[in-house]
Amino acid sequence: MPASNKQDDNGSLIHDHALTLEKIRYFCSYRERSEKEAGLKLKAMLVPSAKVKGILNQLREEGFISDERFARAFVRGKWRVNHWGRVKITFDLRGKRIPEKLISAALEEIDENVYRKILEELIRKKTAELRPKQREKNNSGKTLNLRDKLFNFALGKGYESDLIREILDELTI
Repeated sequence: MPASNKQDDNGSLIHDHALTLEKIRYFCSYRERSEKEAGLKLKAMLVPSAKVKGILNQLREEGFISDERFARAFVRGKWRVNHWGRVKITFDLRGKRIPEKLISAALEEIDENVYRKILEELIRKKTAELRPKQREKNNSGKTLNLRDKLFNFALGKGYESDLIREILDELTI
């Protein structure tokens, strides 16, 4: 049983508001959290549904959660560390119920020239990796050419198909 709840003499759960706030503040303080993540954590802590909205409002007012800060941090991390493209980042943020306006603002932090260079570098590295085993067959038994493999790789990383084609043409692959 979570530590934020106690049982009374009848075995019913009693919710300890102060302890719950302390735990959720800690949860939100060591990295940026979206409202959805904080809400899910509160539900996992068995906080009654009637109290979740009030606690989320309090966390927002105290500055512990902000979907805007979360979206910006998420974009920076997924793009700089994982080299995800805009499509994959957008899809993931939508899954976390971040408003489109905040997603667009966060994606504007990505410098277009650097974005292209990162994609180009990813394609170059993957080309070097795939060249030796270029004639492998896929699950359907068809042989994919190198260009198709690179296109699918970049698409899976979340880059835009037009940009992928453009860079593959520039690299003459």
